[in-house]
Amino acid sequence: MPGVRIAPGIRLVRADGASARRLRRLPGVRWVEQNRRFRPSSVTAPTDPFFGRQWALRSARVRGAWPSIVGGEVPVAVLDSGIDFSNPDLAPNLWTNSAELPGNGVDDDRNGFIDDVHGADTVGWDGDPADGLGHGTAVASLIGARGDNGFGISGVAWSVRLMPVKVVHDQGWATTATMIAGLRYALSNGARIVNMSLNGPDSSQALDEAIRQAERQGVLVIASAGNDGANRDRVPSYPASVRSRAVITVASTGRAGELAPTSAYGRGSVDIAAPGEGVLTNELGGRCAARSGTSFAAAYVTGAAALLAAARPRASGSRLRNALLASARRGGETGDAIAGGRLDVTAALRRLGRLRSP
Repeated sequence: MPGVRIAPGIRLVRADGASARRLRRLPGVRWVEQNRRFRPSSVTAPTDPFFGRQWALRSARVRGAWPSIVGGEVPVAVLDSGIDFSNPDLAPNLWTNSAELPGNGVDDDRNGFIDDVHGADTVGWDGDPADGLGHGTAVASLIGARGDNGFGISGVAWSVRLMPVKVVHDQGWATTATMIAGLRYALSNGARIVNMSLNGPDSSQALDEAIRQAERQGVLVIASAGNDGANRDRVPSYPASVRSRAVITVASTGRAGELAPTSAYGRGSVDIAAPGEGVLTNELGGRCAARSGTSFAAAYVTGAAALLAAARPRASGSRLRNALLASARRGGETGDAIAGGRLDVTAALRRLGRLRSP
């Protein structure tokens, strides 16, 4: 019998209806049936208990991408208040510094941080980026909370290498120095994507130069547009307003796709919008809660960039950026408020050429 032998006594053949009927009549043929499709049940219904409340994943059209890719080994630096290492949604996805021996009290890789096994703290200048504020944990969970693990929520990327870089004090503020040191740490340790969900009114030549280095290395920097409701074309905020092809500046939308009332905007300065109003995040102590702000919109775009980078490991930062921005849904509730449209992860993956046909 022609066809491909896939198991003892079983062959895969191409046949139309008439041919199938003839095959059934052959001596020794027990059955002839269609080679039907199956999908992983986790893609259609993850076991994460709060998944049903994550309207933002539907709004950003994330689920359409999951049958093709749910993540990979992409290093994503989160420059924020740190990460809660004990959270079951985040612990499996933590980045590991292979050049550092844990717990020996020695700066093995000579980068200025002792025992920076899972990231660094540029506030206390040590290797312990534990989160004392909760903001970084919330941001990281939207980027890469482990999906289908029966706990908490689903991140955009179920598998990713989250690199916590603590640049924000536990009291809730960062400095130019902590941010620059944090960005340089991320770049020197192989981060492919950097999330910077923080804003300040003053420019810095040193920060500009650090972001220029990210651009030269092909690293994407995803920045929050800010929550002052201002027009970024007229009222700059940093790093959102840094002029660089490495930077994607993100506004926040609500459930209906409308621009959030507090979100900054700007036709010439804000690149894309993503869900950020009342989105469910992981919190300190393993809780889940709803948060609002462009910080969380930027986290969704960061997670999308991580999915795209996992799908196309050799794609340049510029190519990932173009896929995200060119595929965004234009018009609608965001109108002419921003340069681009709303995040569409499925369309971005299709534009990158890695969306599996249904």
